Amino acid sequence: MKRNVVIVTICLLVSFAFSACVPATPSDQTPEFFNDIGKTLSELRNEYPEGEFIVRLDGFPDCAAICFGDPEAEYVSYFFGTQSGDAEKAMNEYEDQLKCAGFITTANVLFPDMEDDMSFEDFFSLIGVDDYESFGEDTITAEGWLRFMYSDMEVMVNTNEAVAGGGWDITGAERVKSNASVSVVDQEISNTNLDLAETVMFD
Repeated sequence: MKRNVVIVTICLLVSFAFSACVPATPSDQTPEFFNDIGKTLSELRNEYPEGEFIVRLDGFPDCAAICFGDPEAEYVSYFFGTQSGDAEKAMNEYEDQLKCAGFITTANVLFPDMEDDMSFEDFFSLIGVDDYESFGEDTITAEGWLRFMYSDMEVMVNTNEAVAGGGWDITGAERVKSNASVSVVDQEISNTNLDLAETVMFD
């Protein structure tokens, strides 16, 4: 009997020791709303009748994000980016063909385990990303932005501080805040949407 107890105790100790040695792996689970990717605009309008056409200026450094959703929600569905043209016309005329290509949201919605303010090193360690691009002053419009791949999608994070009255304060600090603007995009769908939209946006 004593021998059995000793064996069980040893097994438990080995199990605990092994668990302590295994490094924690970052969660690669994506938010539930990712299920909307690939759905047509008409489908989303039926599912979310309170949604509306939205132009977001915080998703990308060089263009406006054409979206659909609730302006007060934690995220909106993204379709394509553009600098000009009648995007609303394109959204209405091609609602059965344009597909959700991603989302505009904030860092803590996409990565709910993150802290309020994290260094680049801690942030990327948390989400399990080793390769990322940080844009500096030589890029002009994109200074202060990060770009990397996550779950086979391109993510851009704006690390700059919003300024009252509009615009951004480029701090240069290598920090990611939980309320940082984020875009997460399937580029193939986005490019297909843009090609389609451009056939009517400039008529």
